[in-house]
Amino acid sequence: MAEPSRGFCALLAAATIAAAGVSAATPSVPPGAARRPNLLIITLDTTRADHLGCYGDERARTPVLDHLARSGVLFEEAHSHVPLTLPSHAVLMTGDLPSTLNLRVNGLNLKAGAATLASILKGRGYWTGAVVSSVILDRARGLNQGFMHYDDRMTVSSQPGSPPEERPGGEVTDAALAAVRSVKAPFFLWVHYYDAHFPYRPPEPYAREFQGRPYDGEIAYMDASIGRLLDGLRSQGRLDDTLVVVAGDHGEGFMEHGERQHGVFLYEYALRVPLILNWTGHLPEGRRVPDLCGLADVAPTVLSLMDIPPPARTDGESLVPLLNGGSLPSRSLYIESYHGFFTYGWAPLRGIMTDRWKFIEAPKPELYEWRKSETRNLYRSDAPEVAEARKALARYPEADRGERAAMESLLKDPSNAETLRQLMSLGYLSGGGTRPDTPGLLDPKDAIGIEEELREANEMMDLGNAREGTRKLLGVLKRNPQNVPALSMLGIAYMKAGQFDKAQVCFQEEIRLKPQMDTAHLNLGTVYKRTGRPELAEREYRAALALSPRMPEAVANLAQIMLGQKRTTEARQVLESALSAHVESADVYFEKGVLEAMTQNWEAARYAFTKVLVLDPRRDAAMANLGRIAFQQGRVDEAIAQYERALRLAPQNVEYLATVGSLYLNGKNDQAHALKYFQRALAADPYGPRAKDLREMVRALQAAEGGE
Repeated sequence: MAEPSRGFCALLAAATIAAAGVSAATPSVPPGAARRPNLLIITLDTTRADHLGCYGDERARTPVLDHLARSGVLFEEAHSHVPLTLPSHAVLMTGDLPSTLNLRVNGLNLKAGAATLASILKGRGYWTGAVVSSVILDRARGLNQGFMHYDDRMTVSSQPGSPPEERPGGEVTDAALAAVRSVKAPFFLWVHYYDAHFPYRPPEPYAREFQGRPYDGEIAYMDASIGRLLDGLRSQGRLDDTLVVVAGDHGEGFMEHGERQHGVFLYEYALRVPLILNWTGHLPEGRRVPDLCGLADVAPTVLSLMDIPPPARTDGESLVPLLNGGSLPSRSLYIESYHGFFTYGWAPLRGIMTDRWKFIEAPKPELYEWRKSETRNLYRSDAPEVAEARKALARYPEADRGERAAMESLLKDPSNAETLRQLMSLGYLSGGGTRPDTPGLLDPKDAIGIEEELREANEMMDLGNAREGTRKLLGVLKRNPQNVPALSMLGIAYMKAGQFDKAQVCFQEEIRLKPQMDTAHLNLGTVYKRTGRPELAEREYRAALALSPRMPEAVANLAQIMLGQKRTTEARQVLESALSAHVESADVYFEKGVLEAMTQNWEAARYAFTKVLVLDPRRDAAMANLGRIAFQQGRVDEAIAQYERALRLAPQNVEYLATVGSLYLNGKNDQAHALKYFQRALAADPYGPRAKDLREMVRALQAAEGGE
């Protein structure tokens, strides 16, 4: 949330106020071009294969996916190459590995000019549309390349007033059906469902029916949403001659190997994903393919089935020979996870899978017969399987050495030139970070318990036990000084406690380790702002916005600094730029309201503060602002009603109480009600800065009352 807004002077005398993806036109099919099938790709975020009925879970309720598998082709051993949402989807859409794309963790960008399924099919006369359901896949991340319609509007916030971060499957289905309804050309539609991702909050009746199994309840709800999607397309006549692909992006841990969710390890619970192909009349029914394959194989397989030449080179290869019982030459599958490295400063994990073996390079290397077990490590340094795997690993480039190098590599992309310029002008890109080959990095197997300690520390903070939470975080940082989340959480704890010098140290170290961490710049800016250093605060907010132009907290705080310095023209540019980019934030609209009020654009201010309350219905300051606007426009009764509405949320607010008293006194000449509110204001803060004026007002009104 933005910094607390400025208070409003009581009206003892006259006072003054100090989405969505855009569809392009349907493309025309070139004259004489061959008719092409439609393509529907459905991605299931965080969905383990072994939690679907068609993959053997007898307790699952997934009739839609099960039917697609029975009437199509199911790949029993499909694997993600990286257990994270953004890079995994980038792999699926391009056929290239994270190591080729240099897109290894969430929050980075797919480089401009990538040969995606959308760009290839658009070039062939297809209408291309996507509906995604997590901010992780926001268009700024680059997966919108080639899509004529990219709907990344989120509707569910983590807390009131904060920007929406996801949306439920039912809304995703509705948006997808609306997007494709009027399309005439052959289409490629990608629909992404995020429901199975943590936290697991299935809607009713799934919450009740899956009590104790909320993850499975989310999957059941998602399956029903997919059923509505398919039924809707069928009723529109859009499902005929459509190749349907269903794929997961990664799985979930549930404390296997100590991992509660996903991202760190390369075990089967994280990498084995559903993969189903269904195309009536073109693919065999009920075929189950046991061969090892990866998500990089999806794009070349789809293009081959659609009789479209794939790019000259992709890391994946077509699985078409397997669809009719054929075979592919023996091959290996590359897997990696840099999440632990980039997030916590742990050693990165890279590995090779064959039909029998899984090798994971780590400080303590691992070797498993993965189809049998991943609990017994068979690693021996002299094992031939290890030598072969290490030879294979050498073919795949490692991540750039150090956070600075990774960031500079990203920013050298021409599409990021402006971001690079802004950060350099602000004095950044000088941070180092930890090198992946730094000796002594923690093996994730030894460090995974730290994730649980961070979760416990966060719970302690939420419950108000800051002392124990801080102690736990300090313990984590003693063992793992490169742990960026621990630094961030500790800095926030210090900031909330008013220990700004300590908070500043935490955030500065976070930026040194990870200069592209937008939230670190945001938090450091807030420290500077609260300690009276607006120039330094502005620099940090600008750095945050250079990295994340749609970051609402940075927009609101930067605008607030500008408004405090009467730089209304600059503030308007910052705010309107964010709003034109469909940033839906109560904080941004609040500052927009303050700006419009300062420039006496009363109706525009009224609209902005009303919008605040739509996004955050408990923002009492917005109600008070609406009251002041009503007063300025001569609507005294409405002004009183708005302030009294604010007082229901903040009954001890002296300024609100005194203002209502002034409105009754000066606007309605109602001394009795005015006296009551002035007395309440004085009782709320009998020794505050307004107490003297309030006492004089109370005495005067009491004297007038006694003289009647």
